Order: sequence, then C-alpha cells, then structure tokens
Amino acid sequence: MVIIASLESTKVDLGLPVFTLDVNQVALKDPSQWTPSMQGLAPLEWNYFNTQQVELCVTPELQYEITGGQSLDALPWTAYQRFKKSQLFKSRPSGATLSLTEQEASLLWNGIRGILWPTVPETGLTHKQRADVSELYFHTVANSSLSYSAFLTNDSDFLSKGNDIRNGLGVTVMAPTPAWEEFQPKFSLYVPSRIEIQEFLKEQRSHLLQLSTRSNL
Repeated sequence: MVIIASLESTKVDLGLPVFTLDVNQVALKDPSQWTPSMQGLAPLEWNYFNTQQVELCVTPELQYEITGGQSLDALPWTAYQRFKKSQLFKSRPSGATLSLTEQEASLLWNGIRGILWPTVPETGLTHKQRADVSELYFHTVANSSLSYSAFLTNDSDFLSKGNDIRNGLGVTVMAPTPAWEEFQPKFSLYVPSRIEIQEFLKEQRSHLLQLSTRSNL
C-alpha cells in the first residue's frame, strides 16, 4: 500500500528513462572502484552527455543544508520547498512531479524513513542514514510520477528493501548495470565502444580536476 494517495497518480511518459543517482554510492566514486553491478553507469552517462536519450540527476542539496538549522519536524516540508525551486522541477511538465501539502510531505518523509530504517528513531539517525532518506525522498517527489524512472544505487540498504520501496512509493531501485541492460534495448540507447567510454571517462576526470583546481584558487 502506497504511503500517500498522490503516489497512485497516472504516470507521465517523458519519452526517455530518468534516473536519480545515489551520490554516495555511485556518482562520486572513481571508475576504478566500480563493481560489475556499477559498470552500466558508464554507458548511461555517455548517453546522457552525448545523445540526451537519458536523464540523470542527483539530489540538489544535502539534508543539513536544506534544514538550515530548523527542527527535524520541519525537514520534510522545507526540503520539498527547496526541491521545487530546482531547475529540474521547473522544467517538468504538469503532473510529472508530486504536488504535496505540508502534511503529505511529512507523511512521505516519515514513511521513507520507516522503510529504510524501521527500528531507528528519527533522532537516532546518523548523517548517512538521513542523507539516504533525503535522496530517496527527492527521487520520489521528482521522478516517481514518470513512466520510466529508477533510483540507481549499489547500496544494499536500498537494494535489499527494493520490494518495500516499490510497494510503498511506486519507485524502482536498481543497480546501474541491470538498469542499463533493461533500458538500453527498450529505448534503443546507443552502445558506446570501450574506447568511446575510456575517452569519455578521461574527459570527465579532466573536468573534475579542473573544477577541483579552480575551487582551491
């Protein structure tokens, strides 16, 4: 049974698959550290940057930045209001994101926390655990209303609760490689060669180094 009624709304088809990356487990790791279940991230990223046939996003703000020193009770509504200001939300067509009341935002947040950490009280959540709730909360309000979307992670805390997440949120949780294997044929995504992927990752590392250098100036 879904946590809030709006999660049962009619799905919107954007004509491409949409993925939210678990920033802790996927987006910030060097490719040399990727396990086999993460290898599918490279061709997904290649298609995002080179063909625009997929959409990839990450949670725009960390949960402690979102709260701004406010109480934990205010977190769900504050986070939702911040997310609504993001360019991703503003670019979505009508019905493609959840429209929540303050009560619904609280029910959704607490429902997600209950799925991920059922035995841990709100005040007992670690920084990482609250970040996990924040990421899945963002994906749910931004992408759960889409026909083809998934939360991509290699974290067993998410993957082991995949059925509960699907039943409570209508959200699909997948590792990157299974996601690539499922959505590549469905959307005829371009299959980059090994050399194309190597060149792409080399370019990405170069951009990351430049950003790191500039941030230290």
